[in-house]
Amino acid sequence: MQSHVSQWKESGLSQAEFARKNELKLHAFRYWVSKLRKDDDDSPAFISLDGFVTAQICVHYPNGVELTLPAQTTVSVLKGLIHLGNGCSR
Repeated sequence: MQSHVSQWKESGLSQAEFARKNELKLHAFRYWVSKLRKDDDDSPAFISLDGFVTAQICVHYPNGVELTLPAQTTVSVLKGLIHLGNGCSR
């Protein structure tokens, strides 16, 4: 278990890629990684995502209402929201 996790850390592969190449069950390998991570004080449970930016879409209605939506919002939802905005008055 420890040797596989050590090899994975040095490999630069994702957990899924490493497990597949080494014929390991992914869920078992992920369990090993998490178990060893708990024992290793040098490996934080969370990593910092400095500079991480989330893209958003803002819809401004004439009456002052503003909607902030995730960038993944579908075009059909946006069209519906814009259509609703056509009925807004100041």
